[in-house]
Amino acid sequence: MLNKNYMAGNTHLSSEAAEPFDVRIKRDKPELAQGVDKLLELVPEEIYKRAFKNIQTFNKRGDTLLIVSGGILERTFLERDCIPALKEAFGVTRVQIIG
Repeated sequence: MLNKNYMAGNTHLSSEAAEPFDVRIKRDKPELAQGVDKLLELVPEEIYKRAFKNIQTFNKRGDTLLIVSGGILERTFLERDCIPALKEAFGVTRVQIIG
């Protein structure tokens, strides 16, 4: 998170609150919307909120899902709690997570 004092006086920087993962994915990648809805059904809400709150990038190519998480903690949550659900929801055989 950016320190607002660091941004003071710099007209080239701005900050905005990130939208929730499901809202961003459905807007930016509508082809993945059905998978996101299925994922919401498969993963308990508490785990979903913790694991998906800081996802940076989320892409599907063929039978692989690529996720860039917000950090090592989110990566750990995804790997520990969500791999089977991600595979089922998005119809992939491989999930690669970069944290």
